[in-house]
Amino acid sequence: MVLDVLNKGLLVAVSLACSVFALAEDEVVLKANGFVVTTQDFDRYLTEQGITGAKREKTLAKEGAVKAVFENIYVVRAIASQAEKNPAIDKAAIEWSVANYRERLLMKQQIALEVEAEMAETDWDGLALEQYKAKKTDYKTDEQVSAAHILISLTDRTPEEARIRADEVAAKLQAGEDFETLVREYSDDEGTIARSGNLGFFSRGRMVKPFEEAAFAMTEPGEVSGPVETEFGYHIIQFNERRPSRQLSFEEAKAPIISQLKKSIWQQISQSKIAAVRSGDVDFGLEVDLPLLEKYEQRYTAGAESGSTEP
Repeated sequence: MVLDVLNKGLLVAVSLACSVFALAEDEVVLKANGFVVTTQDFDRYLTEQGITGAKREKTLAKEGAVKAVFENIYVVRAIASQAEKNPAIDKAAIEWSVANYRERLLMKQQIALEVEAEMAETDWDGLALEQYKAKKTDYKTDEQVSAAHILISLTDRTPEEARIRADEVAAKLQAGEDFETLVREYSDDEGTIARSGNLGFFSRGRMVKPFEEAAFAMTEPGEVSGPVETEFGYHIIQFNERRPSRQLSFEEAKAPIISQLKKSIWQQISQSKIAAVRSGDVDFGLEVDLPLLEKYEQRYTAGAESGSTEP
């Protein structure tokens, strides 16, 4: 494997970490017959994958991550170099796809720059306040409850066996045994055992319906349900706390309102720019060969009627 070669140091040594992004020069890291892989390739590869900022720092901190990125680029480039020499591959079609992808990237960045320029002077706090006042009742927290559970799953047992085991847990709780102790002894939910079965706060719609109904029906802290059947098995639920719905202040609601407004306005402006080009409001000196266009329309209309697209 390429990683084995890198680890043995037979190629240019990779002593890069996050500091690679501060390098001004584009330096060759891997060299092969007819192509190289550089630090700029590394940077652009990660950017294209959406691995930027803090996400990039975290990703590259993992052992072997930097080498793996260089290896990925190398593998693609190596096989592509073989494809360049393969006469069976339609290079013209590939070049068209490359050009089309390039044009789409250019269009995306051009629109982004124009939209950013139009939005630069927007009073977001003012717009958010208008939105908040107009739809104040929309900005509330949902009612939430906090609960813990013991799950008796259906894995490796029949529904009847699971029900018998759940009834056994319920009986022990009725006899006064400790809920947390029984979580450790009986629960099949590995993700919550270390938290004494605690699921934290959740609103309606977050849990499966039978579980939700049982949890929201309880009122007293420490109250425990009987076995509740769901698709996952049987749950013994302990109610902890309830948070009623409440009105958010403007300061609490401002950030999500602004985030939503930015997305909405960005979409509106970008769509309007595309529509302006589509309608001809922005003049690019367009000329249309109408007879040829009509010929193509007739060809495919006739093909649809006959069930064929052959001329």
